[in-house]
Formats: sequence, C-alpha cells, structure tokens
Amino acid sequence: MATSRRGVLTAGVAAMLPAGAGGLAAFVSAATTRGGSGGQHFVVGFDGAGKESFRVPLPARAHQIAVAPNRTSAFVAPRRPGTRATIIDLATGAPRAFCDAAEDRHFYGHAIHSADGQYLFATENDYRRGRGMVSIRDAETLRVAAEFDSGGVGPHQLAWLPDHATIAVANGGILTHPSQPRKKLNLPTMRPNLALIDVASGRLVHRATGSHHQASIRHIAVADSGLVLAGMQYEGPPVDDVPLLAALKPAGEGGWSERLEPLAIPLPTQRGLKQYVGSVAVEGVPGRALATCPRANLATFWDVGAGRFLAQRRFRDCCGVAFDAAAREFVVSNGGGKIMRFAAATFEPLHEKAAHQRDLHWDNHLTAV
Repeated sequence: MATSRRGVLTAGVAAMLPAGAGGLAAFVSAATTRGGSGGQHFVVGFDGAGKESFRVPLPARAHQIAVAPNRTSAFVAPRRPGTRATIIDLATGAPRAFCDAAEDRHFYGHAIHSADGQYLFATENDYRRGRGMVSIRDAETLRVAAEFDSGGVGPHQLAWLPDHATIAVANGGILTHPSQPRKKLNLPTMRPNLALIDVASGRLVHRATGSHHQASIRHIAVADSGLVLAGMQYEGPPVDDVPLLAALKPAGEGGWSERLEPLAIPLPTQRGLKQYVGSVAVEGVPGRALATCPRANLATFWDVGAGRFLAQRRFRDCCGVAFDAAAREFVVSNGGGKIMRFAAATFEPLHEKAAHQRDLHWDNHLTAV
C-alpha cells in the first residue's frame, strides 16, 4: 500500500470550520427530476431557507453526499451498485475529480472524511470474494491509499465515533452481485452486524448483532456520548414484529454492549412502520433522534439515551434527514420535492420554514454543509 493506515490517521486533525464556510449551500442531496425512470439525476445544494444554490447533472443516480470538513467540496457516492464517484465544488457545484471502483468492486453509497479532510473512507463491495471493504482514498485525487475489511457483508453507512480514531460500519448482511443489481442473494442466511474498527490498524475492535438475523443494519448516527443509533430494514415476513431502531452503547472502561439494544416502541406503532427505516439523525445533546420511515409516510422521534419512542409526525415519502445544530431543528426531505423542518424540542413541523422544489424527487439522504 502506498500509505500506511497509521499514517492516514495521524496525517493531522483540523478543527471544523463554521457552517457555510465553503459556499452558499447549507444542505446537499442527490435528486432526480420528476418524470419516472426517464428523469435526470443531479446533486442539488440549497440554503437554509430552501433556496437552490446549484444543480449538478450526474450520469446515474447518487445516494449520499459526504461533505469535506472545510466545507469546500463533497464526495458524491453512487447508488449501489454504482462504480463511478465524483468530487464537486460546493460553492459552484463544478466537478473536481472522478474515480472508478476497482475491478470486481462497487461502491455502497456512503463515505466519510478524515477530520483533516485529507482522506476519504468509502464502503465497497468485493463481490468476487463476497466481503465488505472500506477503501481509504486521497480526498483530492481519489486514489486508493489503503483499505481494510468492513467486518461483515454488505457495508452501507459508516460514521466516526467521538474519539475520531474508530469508525462504526453498518454491515447490512445482504449479499449482492452487480449481475443482479437489486437482488438479495442470501436472505435465509444473512448475518448483519455493527462493526467498530480502529482506523490506524484496520483492526476490528467490536462487533455487535441485533435481535434478528434478517434485520439489515443500514443507517447509523452517533450521539455525543458515543452511542451509535442503528436504523434497520427487516427482510423477513411482513407479519413479524421486529425492532427497527436499536443502539450500541458504551459500557465503561472502553467497552461496548455485546448486542444492539432495541429502542422501546408501542407494538401498534412499530407495526405501522412497515419494516423499514430510511435514514437517521441524532441531536448530539440531549440525544433526541429522528428516523424517517418512507413506507409509512412518517417522521419518528426518539430519546436515544432513554432508549424509547417519543412521537411521530406524518410526512409523505420522507427519507432524507439532517440535524441543523444552529437552529436545533431536524431538516427532512421527501420524494415529492419538499423540505420540512421539525423542532427538536417539540417535534412539531415548522410549516413557515417549509420549501418545495416541485420538479424534483429528493433522494434517500440529506447532508448538512
């Protein structure tokens, strides 16, 4: 490898710049013009009031946009099983660099930057060997510097723990192959997990499983305490009652709980979620969270510290969510082109702040700049 993992980690840790330092956009998301399968794909930036800042055409549908720490650029991760990724300038939307996944690899839709912005960590599928990988790329050139095993199959979202030396990886457990792009090949035997990995060594620090082997762990968010919130999509019979939100909690002296602990929710409410959580975001302190449930047309609110459900609000086809720390509000996007804000303290929709891009379908994820 051209660069050691420890060199990647210790290259420098820079302080985060104030929000908006990189340009006019306050949030970015992938989007598609309305009109079915023939729609054009874009990355779209918009300001805090929902006014569009830029719109960059893409050759294929994207998934998550990973914003660099200095807020000047972002990595556009393609939707699985996409193989081409892009870096864009956040002030203008102009492309800066491109890269293709290695042979027998494809991207899995998510990435994060190192704190100093020098490196980018992306989840990938090594489909020839049937294993998940995390590639470490130079954030400017996108050349691969190092890589390590993700700790499972089907790695999707990944996130830094507060020590910024360990990453959490949501291994969904589902085996896929680009020859059958959206087919799930191992549902009877799938084994999802949440893996904690020391970036300097690539060593698996901890691996936790959930309450059911067909509850695919897809999306995660980390609270200031280090608690990792996991949102799941259940791949078993639709009549089963399986928790869709769970937490991995620190257990003292650097340890972790052995299993993901389900968040409590009334059974009728859980059944209404239709076995699917789309995305999650956490308010760092005191630790409220919002989980989108697009199949149920609901934004759901949780107390992650107490491990319980708090409330739900109807928002049709909502999926993307980000937390606006300055305003103490959750910002949520939907498939109808709407942006809605919810007060973190009361969970109420702030209709006076709503925005609507009528020609767009917002994609699954929303990222604060």
